[in-house]
Amino acid sequence: MDIAEKKLDLISWLSRLEDPATLSQVAEIKEEFLKQRYENSLKPMSLGEFRDSLSEAERDYAQGRFLSQDELEQRIKAGRVL
Repeated sequence: MDIAEKKLDLISWLSRLEDPATLSQVAEIKEEFLKQRYENSLKPMSLGEFRDSLSEAERDYAQGRFLSQDELEQRIKAGRVL
């Protein structure tokens, strides 16, 4: 069973679920998952990751792959950032 099938199976099962205790457990799992994901996103990058990111940014700049402040502001106003 691939991911899409698993998702559909879970959605189908949840839509028929009537047990409040089980629904509460599923909600707790969801909240814990989202909390963990958020907390992981707050962890600082390693020095190696920082240097890699800086090198990539420098390559992008050297190859002209960047936006000016004005271009970015225009895109934001138009509702498209990237």
